[in-house]
Amino acid sequence: MRPLRAVLVPVLVFLAAAGHAQPPPTQATPSPFKYPTPRRVYGPAQPEELTVLAMSPDDYQRRNVVTRGYLDLLPGDRWRLSDGGAQLMLIPVVELSAVGLREQLGHRIEVTGIIRVLPDRQGSCCPLCQPPIPTSVCDDPDLPALPDRRPEWPRGSITATGVVDIENYRAGEARRGRTATIGDALARPLEAAGKSVRIVGRFRGANLFGDLPAETRRSGGDWVLQDGEHAVWVTGRAPKGKGFDLDPGSKADTGRWLEVEGRLEVTGSVAYLKASKVQLVARPAAPADEKR
Repeated sequence: MRPLRAVLVPVLVFLAAAGHAQPPPTQATPSPFKYPTPRRVYGPAQPEELTVLAMSPDDYQRRNVVTRGYLDLLPGDRWRLSDGGAQLMLIPVVELSAVGLREQLGHRIEVTGIIRVLPDRQGSCCPLCQPPIPTSVCDDPDLPALPDRRPEWPRGSITATGVVDIENYRAGEARRGRTATIGDALARPLEAAGKSVRIVGRFRGANLFGDLPAETRRSGGDWVLQDGEHAVWVTGRAPKGKGFDLDPGSKADTGRWLEVEGRLEVTGSVAYLKASKVQLVARPAAPADEKR
């Protein structure tokens, strides 16, 4: 048998040579943008008035917000979110279709996104890269690059991770015969049971407000949808989708409204909706609001 030392030395020499033979690492070009996870990086989205955001964007720098305004265009073919004299540049993430946004020009929309102040001259965080990488990409690698500000542009921007067309949603409600309030569905449990229904309600997390008896929750993934005095357990799908990812354990997310499609089951006085589809919607206008 050869001595252990005699065996190890050639092996170590070979591994060392192989290590030196590897080419030196090159400066990698950033990978394409992944869909951002705003709550993890920037905290839960908080509702804010557009006038406040536009007046003091520095106070909301890199914060996740929900706001409303009208969609139009800035000089240079950039998007603008405005209401009266308040305005922000709207920068959509790559997953939001430019064609879809153009269809919403002039409409009042609800935007979820990250506030960022436009730099006057940002430079590059990797000047040796080809092409050079803007500093805003290194600061927020999950988001699109910020443009350098032009005199005719506002100081603040919102990088939109979700957009809801409020006007189209409300107009479409009258056309969608299967959409119902939770109260409507529970008023006719025998008719609704086992059928596919579409219900709009407020997200209430994992029963964070005690809308339903705690013992009626069937699994750890169940969450509550509520409207007025009525509530249902939603099962089978998490409260997330394109442009939103709500946290069932956070009351900060319970101001959002969702439309859930699925099959309804009623056990005693408690209803369960086995969801097949979940999407974020604008809060429906109250009848009193619609009369004004």
